[in-house]
Amino acid sequence: MTKQVAYLLGLITGRGHIFYDSKSIAIEFSHANEFAKGIAYCQICGWFATDNGSGLKCKNPECGHRVSPSVRKIYNQPKSTIESLKKEIIPLLKSKIPAHFEITGNKSMTILVLDFKNKISLFNKICKNFSSETNFDQFHIPKSIYSTNKNSKIEFINGLLDTSGFASPGGWFNREGKNGYGRMRVYFQIVRNWYLPVEIDNFLRSEFSLPIHTIDWGHPNIRDGNLTDFYNTRPTSWSREHQIKFFPEYYQEFKFRISSKQALFQELIKHNVKTVFKDKEDWFPPSKITKGKIKAYHPGENDLRIPEAGRRHFDAFWQINLAFGCKYLRKLQSKAKRPECFPLTGDLESNISPRIIEKEFNVIRNKLTAEAERAKPIKKESKIKLRSEKELAEKAMYQPLTVFFANYLSKKYKEKVYTFDTSAGNLNLFLKNKNRDLLEVFDYCDKYRIRPDVVGFLEKQKAVGFIEAKITSLDLKSLGQLIGYCLVARPLEAILISTKAPSLSLIKILKARPDMLTYGLNRKIQLATLNKGRVNFITI
Repeated sequence: MTKQVAYLLGLITGRGHIFYDSKSIAIEFSHANEFAKGIAYCQICGWFATDNGSGLKCKNPECGHRVSPSVRKIYNQPKSTIESLKKEIIPLLKSKIPAHFEITGNKSMTILVLDFKNKISLFNKICKNFSSETNFDQFHIPKSIYSTNKNSKIEFINGLLDTSGFASPGGWFNREGKNGYGRMRVYFQIVRNWYLPVEIDNFLRSEFSLPIHTIDWGHPNIRDGNLTDFYNTRPTSWSREHQIKFFPEYYQEFKFRISSKQALFQELIKHNVKTVFKDKEDWFPPSKITKGKIKAYHPGENDLRIPEAGRRHFDAFWQINLAFGCKYLRKLQSKAKRPECFPLTGDLESNISPRIIEKEFNVIRNKLTAEAERAKPIKKESKIKLRSEKELAEKAMYQPLTVFFANYLSKKYKEKVYTFDTSAGNLNLFLKNKNRDLLEVFDYCDKYRIRPDVVGFLEKQKAVGFIEAKITSLDLKSLGQLIGYCLVARPLEAILISTKAPSLSLIKILKARPDMLTYGLNRKIQLATLNKGRVNFITI
């Protein structure tokens, strides 16, 4: 395997999308903040400085002086990403991969598109590494990477770093070194993929003997272990990305090709080397779970967005690693006196019955859960804001349309249908206790921030349908919104409906361009009106 292909596989694994129909691959380079800031050092004593909301302040307890923001380097991330793609990444890939390359994006994300229409055999060869999966939240580390040479393995990690790796002074760890304070960390940010964090951890250990400081899982027991967010109107705040955190000084054989990330990476390495931290601080072998580390039960533990292996209670992050197949933990477990006890405590020497351990831990968990319930904040009475007549009128449409859509879909397709008013809130919440396969369809819509007013799900076909409702005359703007949803999610049915007739301008446009309603083979947006609870379809 060439280093170019290995690097591309890393890019795809980290943030890639494969489009089999168009024979193309899109790779995301995220930069949520336009500007990234480097490390700030005190101009008096040289210690690391942090900003607690009131400006930079030296962390040296014997100094504590205010620090000028001007001491920090500032990096323009979108600019550096585009420049790096043009000057280094695309030329590198082009030298061995004869695809057509195109750059697009905005301030928060740059996208590299590789078009393989003229190189279909190469496209198919690359895609074989990912089976039939299409998006980075489903990908695994390709098997071919394990058997390639070390330089190609390094390039694979370089690709992962450029797409899912982030170097930021904000990720520092609370440690005091020989010559200063604050141990800098870099992390892989893994979005929605529950298997890749353990695969990356295991790959770095087996192929490079490198330590990982921790894996910060997007699981309710890890992100909201004391139910603080749950009882403060943020019940699903835990469902964010997973972060694999490591200390950069051990990873100097790798590099970012995105120049701003590489510059920050070097800043963090230099800081840790200069500050001198003696302890390797690897999470493996895991710390034992004692009574003081037990966590409260969280209602989100059974959320269907979590794969079945992780849909239960955990008291430590490493238990999730084990649940998702960490080979190092499994090997350690096989050496325990009672292997069935190890997942509960991490104790190799324990000879206590798992039932006794669970019973004792459950008492503590229940007590913590009850304490969190009692400590939840009392909701203050708030003044009810009067909604506008328009908002009330539009909201009144959703319930009858939900009923209509269920009847319409079930009669037309002769199968079980679920329909929901999804006009307000997170789509995923509607299927928490429904069919797992339907949730996967639902999640596809949610991750692209698709928010139609009414959504229907056909259980047998695992298909989705949309209704977008308006109380104003249908126009090109309202049609454009639904077309966008349809092009991404490819619903089986899509209806644009209003209490009023379509505007004259929309009628004129559709008379001239009826194809504007088409979003796929034999799939077309239907226009309709809602009058006294009856839906009437319109032909233009």
